[in-house]
Amino acid sequence: MNKLFTSLSVTTGAAFTFILAGVVPNILDSVTTKPAIAQTGIDVAAVRSSALSKHNNYRSTHNTPAMTMSNSLNNTAQEWAEYLASNGTFQHSSSSQRNGAGENIYVYYTTAGSANADTITKGVKSWYDEVSKYDYNNPGFSGETGHFTQVVWKSSTQLGCGAAKGVKTLGGNQYNAFYLVCQYGPAGNVMGQFPANVLKP
Repeated sequence: MNKLFTSLSVTTGAAFTFILAGVVPNILDSVTTKPAIAQTGIDVAAVRSSALSKHNNYRSTHNTPAMTMSNSLNNTAQEWAEYLASNGTFQHSSSSQRNGAGENIYVYYTTAGSANADTITKGVKSWYDEVSKYDYNNPGFSGETGHFTQVVWKSSTQLGCGAAKGVKTLGGNQYNAFYLVCQYGPAGNVMGQFPANVLKP
């Protein structure tokens, strides 16, 4: 099974956290999981605003037009974030569930009881940081850079994001799990279109 672990961060102090970014069905198959009900308390409007701003800042670095927020993508992204939080899973929605849009997902596990919009949208930076592995001289799709290329994909003009809080049991310890789902329309990462859509800074 193809598994991708694109970001792992451990901090010390009041809260233990680690982060998964990216997309692979059943990435935590080997870990005991405990389904949980998605909980409220996240300022989703602030998450969306922060995510859009971060996306557009990165896109401007690549001479790529800014995206605008899409209500329909917000709705499908929110539905999927709530599904992930409710079921304690980390996997993509199906293409039909997101109406053919592109998708990046991210989860932040912590013992802290809450997470603000900036903390949750660190996922956007995690996706973009794959830029260091992208080869502009050999453009194309790679599992190591697919989140980055979707973030800056020139032909993706609309963005929708959702966020939800769940609970996850890992190694016998319980963590709060904050999920970020962003969907892109039209979808990026189209084979043969990388040179025209992933521009050098």
